Parts: sequence; C-alpha cells; structure tokens
Amino acid sequence: MKLVQSILTKNPCYTAGRKITVKGLMLHSVGCPQPKASVFINSWNSPSYDNACVHGFIDGNDGTVYQTLPWNHRGWHCGSGSKGSGNNTHIGVEMCEPACIRYRSGSNFTCSDLSTAKAVAKRTYDAAVELFAMLCKQYNLNPTADGVIVSHREGYSRGIASNHGDPEHLWNGLSMGYTMDGFRKAVKAAMGGSTAGGGSSSGSGGSGISGFPAVPFTVKVLIPDLNYRSAPSMSGSVKGQTGKGVFTIVEVKNGWGRLKSGAGWIYLENPSYCTVQSSGSGGSSSSGSFLVQVSATDLNIRKGPGTNYGTTGKYTGKGTFTIVETRSGQGSKAGWGKLKSGAGWISLDYAKRV
Repeated sequence: MKLVQSILTKNPCYTAGRKITVKGLMLHSVGCPQPKASVFINSWNSPSYDNACVHGFIDGNDGTVYQTLPWNHRGWHCGSGSKGSGNNTHIGVEMCEPACIRYRSGSNFTCSDLSTAKAVAKRTYDAAVELFAMLCKQYNLNPTADGVIVSHREGYSRGIASNHGDPEHLWNGLSMGYTMDGFRKAVKAAMGGSTAGGGSSSGSGGSGISGFPAVPFTVKVLIPDLNYRSAPSMSGSVKGQTGKGVFTIVEVKNGWGRLKSGAGWIYLENPSYCTVQSSGSGGSSSSGSFLVQVSATDLNIRKGPGTNYGTTGKYTGKGTFTIVETRSGQGSKAGWGKLKSGAGWISLDYAKRV
C-alpha cells in the first residue's frame, strides 16, 4: 500500500478542527465514474466546498491511498440517520470508481469494459483492506466486532448514515463476489491474526514480529511531530514528540515500538510516519539461490525487502523464479526474496520453494 498525505487544509471541515474518538471505519465508493483521486482532492480542497470531506481516497488507477484528513478529525462523510451520525465515531474512506461505467438511475449503472472495471474494483478493494488493517492496529480496533467496520449502506441500516448503497452496489453490479463480511475477514487476515488489545511482544534480542526485524533495530522518523506515548496504543498518554531522525527500537508490541531512550512508544506501521532502517546486528539476511513457484498473477515486486518500500509497479505473474538473496523485513512472516532478474523483492509468504 502506498500512502500519501494530501490534507484538505482549505476545506471547512478541516479548518473546523473538531476531533473524534475513533471507534470504527466506514467504507464508501464515490458513486461516479472517476478513477482519479486527484480530481476529488483538487475539487474538495476549497473554502467553498462545505458539504463533504472524507479521511481518504483510494485511487482506482494505481491503488494509492491519499489521506485527506488527520485520522482523528471529524469528517463529513456519511450524513446522519435515526440514531445519530457515524461522522462522530468513524473514519470515512472513499474508493474511486471505474471510468467505463455510466449511472442510469440511483445505484444502477452500465459498464462498457467489464475487465477494466473489475481490475479497478479489485485494486481499490485490496488497498482498502491494507489501509483498514493499518488503522485497526493503530486504533486497537477488532475488525470483525459488531459495528467497527461498516459500509455506507450498512451505516444507513444501523441508523448512523444517510441512505446510500455503496460500496456494495458497485461490487454487485460488476459481479465481483465481494461482501462486507468478506472484507472484514480480509482485514483481520491482513493484520496477521492480531486483534485489538492483543498481540505478542519481542524483548531485547528476540525475534521480530508482525514483519519487523529482531530488536534492537532502527527506524527513520519522517515527520516532525510523531507522538511518543506512555503505552503501546492510542489510549496511552502523549508524552512528547520525536522530531525527525533515526531512533532505536528495543521492543515491539501491537505494531508499536519502544524507544531505547525510555521516552515511550511510537507507532511503526504507518510508512508515512516512519520506515524501518535495519536490525541492530545488521539485519537478518542470507545468500544462495533457490527456486520459488508463484501461483498469484498480481504479486507485487518491491524496491526493497519490506512493505515500507514502494512497489515497482510491476507484478511477477504466475511462474517459477530464482531468488538470490533473502532478508527479513516489514510485512512478511516468511521474509523477502530478491529476484535474480534484478526486478526487485517479493514477499515469500506468497511463494512456494521448489
């Protein structure tokens, strides 16, 4: 998942500055044939756009996630219903839609290029799974608990949103086979089986968990105001801010890292906040070539050994590939393999050694 901050600083919702205690996440679909997130961002980032504002858009062309509000800001994404408004409790994210659909009435539409439309829908769905997994970890949310992850349609049924049918209307209309129950299960799987309030921890010298190297390891903080907290969760009190720089992590728990200085815990699983640098012992790696078989058509090739590295924009496709180096890294339990072709690195979670 590529996450880019593009905050709508001119939108009245942002300037109002209201905050929420995040209790859930709501998934939306834009409801018009526009795959480019930039179109919405450019239009909505205006003082005169005072009727809507969401926390993020997922681009239909490449799956990039654009964060458009701080996650704990109160958005204007779902209206209200008989029992109040999900704006007061839920983060709202919009998935962009294929350019080749045309709406006729309500949520009914026609499609001129089904294969392209399905590819866009799959791309946004997969990115939404990764994003929601990250946010569930960040806010200690259980994705399969009642009312935590809902669609706009489900929000309406629960009395906390206006009458919309997204995003299920798009999935059903394209015969994708996606459901919100399936989405919630996919988010849980993407979290590596961890749930709110649970998880393991690694002590000094222990093996890495959740795709992190063995501690101690270093992280590079990319923003000037990353909070460090008294406990490894959003409920921990803020003790200060790190500033930009390289810091040593000596313990990992629930996606949070304890600073060697003893100052507190920082959140590790948002690559726009910080990136993993290396293990204190130089990282766990090995050389020697071997063959792996990939059965997925869309396994990402990355620029480095970890999900904190960007993708090259290419996929392996199905086939047998030669791995010339392995290394531990963020986002893969089995580690990462460097392709002999020089194209980049793949997660060995999705490859079988032959």
